[in-house]
Amino acid sequence: MQALKQQENDRPVDLVHLARQTMGDRELEREVLSLFVNQSRQHLRRLREAKSQSECKMMAHTIKGSARGLGAWQVASAAEAIEGRIPSRSELARLEGAMDEAAIYIGDLIN
Repeated sequence: MQALKQQENDRPVDLVHLARQTMGDRELEREVLSLFVNQSRQHLRRLREAKSQSECKMMAHTIKGSARGLGAWQVASAAEAIEGRIPSRSELARLEGAMDEAAIYIGDLIN
């Protein structure tokens, strides 16, 4: 059981968590995943362009919340690490890398 849980956590999206959140509705899962990919990209762009700490906090918090909602734990962790301050380039790169990995995984799932 522990090995299965670890394997699920290693994936860019925790499909068990997602299924619980969507009550097993596959069409809703596809919609939520698609929205996440599109909207998280927009929020990342806004985070990169943010001029204030409060803007950064709002964008990082939004990305973190939506990632947690569908089980994209690596994205959520990277967003949480920068929440509340202006992120460094390496922190933004970590977040973008996690988002890219999730987007590729999601693309394979919904296409």
